[in-house]
Amino acid sequence: MSTIFNFKNFITLAAAASLSGVVGCSSQEEITLPGSSRAEIKDGKLIDPRDGNEYGVAKIGDLFWMTENLRYADSTAMPSLKENTWCHQDDKNCSKYGRLYSWTAAMNLEKEYLTVPLFAAYTETQGVCPDGWRVPNTTEWERMLAYVDSNNGGEGNGTSLKSVDGWDKADSVNTPANRFGFNGKASGRRNNDGETFMSVGKYAFFWTATEKDDGTAYGWHLRHDMNEFLPGNFYKDHGMSVRCVTDLRSVDYSGALDSSYLEKIPHDYGTLKIEGKTYRTTTAFGVTWMADNMNLDVKGSHCYNDEKAKCEEYGRLYTLEAAKSICPEGWRLPKRSDYHALVRKAGSASALRSVDGWNAKASKGLNFWGFDAKPAGGKDGGDYFDLKSSAYFWIDNESDNVANAFWINYYESVPSVIERPATSEFSVRCIKVE
Repeated sequence: MSTIFNFKNFITLAAAASLSGVVGCSSQEEITLPGSSRAEIKDGKLIDPRDGNEYGVAKIGDLFWMTENLRYADSTAMPSLKENTWCHQDDKNCSKYGRLYSWTAAMNLEKEYLTVPLFAAYTETQGVCPDGWRVPNTTEWERMLAYVDSNNGGEGNGTSLKSVDGWDKADSVNTPANRFGFNGKASGRRNNDGETFMSVGKYAFFWTATEKDDGTAYGWHLRHDMNEFLPGNFYKDHGMSVRCVTDLRSVDYSGALDSSYLEKIPHDYGTLKIEGKTYRTTTAFGVTWMADNMNLDVKGSHCYNDEKAKCEEYGRLYTLEAAKSICPEGWRLPKRSDYHALVRKAGSASALRSVDGWNAKASKGLNFWGFDAKPAGGKDGGDYFDLKSSAYFWIDNESDNVANAFWINYYESVPSVIERPATSEFSVRCIKVE
């Protein structure tokens, strides 16, 4: 059974030890409040043993995050929740948006700490979270955002964290992408007037375990009209969402984490028709690429293992001479600089690889930017090789003496440019002429 932490003795000692404690500016003392056991993630899910509620989990950087807002509400087991947690007015059962908690409820503290400072800097605070999980402090939020900012192509960390649906549209704001599975829903907030809620569809607010002063604590918020995830300090008696966090040293897990969110990342594919065949196109970082491998039957091209079905799945493989002749009017074979620019923005090979089709030894393909690189392998000297383990794309060689290919394999984190005989056969992607 959970108990309310009582810090009266701690505060009294802090005040007695320092005159600054009397006037509200005591030096902070770091304390740790660990959970009683390790977290368990089973089959990629967290099941809260206290009430049976199930939550998705995403690993973002080096931390595991719940992908839904907490719904725990048992005020008998945790008296700090009584009259301190609410469902949104448009979500009577808290099933869609989760619960909204005051900061003291989130931290499992007595209600007096809505206006009384703790004079404590938390490192790990279980609060209302299940055993092995904790309310994230400001540093843990910042660690997650640093990872997002390093891997999202500069789209704005708020864009990367918002759920793909449920957000009101706003001019000049990027389409929500949920690129890392955080699934931040526009759940609004209960204001501390006890009567009004901030609109769903426009905002999401999340507590941290870090106090600012007597009446406020730090939090983070998403807005429908901004691309960034923003820090702030909020009245402790606001009702805001809680996302629990844990790490490798505190968790036992089995099974793969849910990656179905990858299929829902909006790519807004266009179409290109070439001799009766339709290809997808994608605009990544201001440049329009074919998102499928060319499948035009010309001299100097083959299906992998001479099997027609492989052409339908992976496109054809071409010699460099054939590759230079097949891009339609208004399109061209990419140059080395085009691929370098793509990699600089995309950040990793996994961000360019297709979600499915790679061998089991490969890390998960993310297809973040719609490039959807399939492991089509290649052909050299009459032999086929590397199906399901590598994708090779011809580069427009700017010298007749060099033949280069852009190579994405199953094990390296960054693609590379390799030199190959021009008689080898690889995939072709065309790029739109500006």
